[in-house]
Amino acid sequence: MTQIILEKLKPFVINRLKILAQKNNRSLEEEITAILEKVLETEVEIKPKYEGWQPGFFEEVIGGWAGEPLVREPQPEYQEREPSVKEKR
Repeated sequence: MTQIILEKLKPFVINRLKILAQKNNRSLEEEITAILEKVLETEVEIKPKYEGWQPGFFEEVIGGWAGEPLVREPQPEYQEREPSVKEKR
């Protein structure tokens, strides 16, 4: 059996877990196991990288292109250029 050690839990989290375990007539280990199993049974919602976007924004706007497929035209060769700022020595 795999052991998981949670050393960095904040005291209020531990206290809440103990209260839940007592309320549900379980040991602390049983309560944590039940919580993890319940969370992992449900589908996890992947949030956008940046919070604050309207729900469905990415599906409707980004994935909503209905025109002709976009094609990237051939690009010219890479050009070496002089730096725009001179380095201090």
